[in-house]
Amino acid sequence: MKKSDFVDLLSESLSDYSEIDISISVDLIQKLIVESLKKRQRIEIRGFGSFCIRDRKSIRARNPKSGESIELPKRSIPYFRASKLLKQRVN
Repeated sequence: MKKSDFVDLLSESLSDYSEIDISISVDLIQKLIVESLKKRQRIEIRGFGSFCIRDRKSIRARNPKSGESIELPKRSIPYFRASKLLKQRVN
């Protein structure tokens, strides 16, 4: 499902609101999640799941084209963990 499909589904079920209002709301929620993760804050949405940042350590890798060994720096990645309720509803 694309973001536009998600906005269309929400606008169908929330007929009191315009599609523009729903699109702005979806953008705002996405922006707030990203900003919170940048600050390394954990986000928990009850019944859905939680978002957090996990750190990956630096690793030695190999360039497949030249065979040269390179050092990849440590990095942070976003991580999502589904809640028990979401897992039950999906299965």
